[in-house]
Amino acid sequence: MKIVITAGGTSERIDDVRTITNSSTGSLGFAIGTAFAAEEKIEKIYYLHGKRAVWPEDEKVVPIEIGGVMDLKDNLTKVLTEDKIDAVIHAMAVSDYMVHQVTTLDKLMGTEDPEHAQDLSGNKISSDIDDLIIHMKRSPKVISIIKELSPETTLVGFKLLSGVPHEELIDVGYRLLQKNKCDFVMANDLREIGNGMHKGYLIHTDKTYDSMNTNEEIAAMIVRRILETKGE
Repeated sequence: MKIVITAGGTSERIDDVRTITNSSTGSLGFAIGTAFAAEEKIEKIYYLHGKRAVWPEDEKVVPIEIGGVMDLKDNLTKVLTEDKIDAVIHAMAVSDYMVHQVTTLDKLMGTEDPEHAQDLSGNKISSDIDDLIIHMKRSPKVISIIKELSPETTLVGFKLLSGVPHEELIDVGYRLLQKNKCDFVMANDLREIGNGMHKGYLIHTDKTYDSMNTNEEIAAMIVRRILETKGE
């Protein structure tokens, strides 16, 4: 079997030295990758990871470093169209927004003095600029292309919320499953993560779910369900 795991967070570039990213460390993706690498039935793992995330050091693992959302989309498309992928575990924390334009408040309001215009050109924006404004636009939903490109691939999506009732967490995760034709969705709440604990709920297509309490338990359950789905 060949699988794809995405892990860590994307980073949207402002200039050559500044980015907008998130707090994802990729630890859950690492646990999942480690669990799959231990399985004899797994031939290759394409591990698409954010710049700050580590990957399992195993001969089966092909690490591919990812920058922003478009970089993720391009690399995922390449892998899915050039190889036969049995499963995608899409654990990466993908930015909902990407940088569209960098400007200033004066430029935006049309009150900038032409003789003292702020220079936004170059590879690094000057730190002397006052009232810098970053205009962001919605990122494409990368998860939506996976089943379009590879309909037979088993897809595990992920949904992270914070401080919501348990029923709402399951409902939102299930809607993600239906919308993107996922086979499973791992739903978790930020308030249930930390201090060695990571509660997760692996939702099935009939809305039943498995409950886990640590990264290792989540990883083991995902491996189990993928192998069952593929008849292994």
